[in-house]
Amino acid sequence: MRSIISAILAGCLLTACVPSGSAVNMSASSAPIRGVGYAAISIQPGRTAIQKQLAAIRASRLAAMRELAEKIYGLDVNAYVSVSDSVMIADTMRGNVAGIVRSARTVSIGPVKADIYETVLEVDAADVVAMMRETPQPRYR
Repeated sequence: MRSIISAILAGCLLTACVPSGSAVNMSASSAPIRGVGYAAISIQPGRTAIQKQLAAIRASRLAAMRELAEKIYGLDVNAYVSVSDSVMIADTMRGNVAGIVRSARTVSIGPVKADIYETVLEVDAADVVAMMRETPQPRYR
């Protein structure tokens, strides 16, 4: 009996996908959607401090775009749990974000600490509604 339960749990794959509707439920009069991204300067590639700073700015901007896409289109979460003899052996999770973000405005870019850059982007609700209409919903497995 224990081996049957282990086999069932070992093959268990949980998937939470974005429904066919929108991940963001809003009207055109809603407040703008904001995305915030952070990046450390010291871990960026580059030979000079300025190159590392510019790379951190770029990385924080991309992280903010990813957060906007996640808020607009949703996050696909896959999880896998492996159990043997009623003991969990492995627990793996993966998240995927897919979507096109248009009309994002830069609210601010700047250092928040000595080594961290922050970028804040926002998209108007009307633009989000238009993106949801124009862009096909991402299809996850």
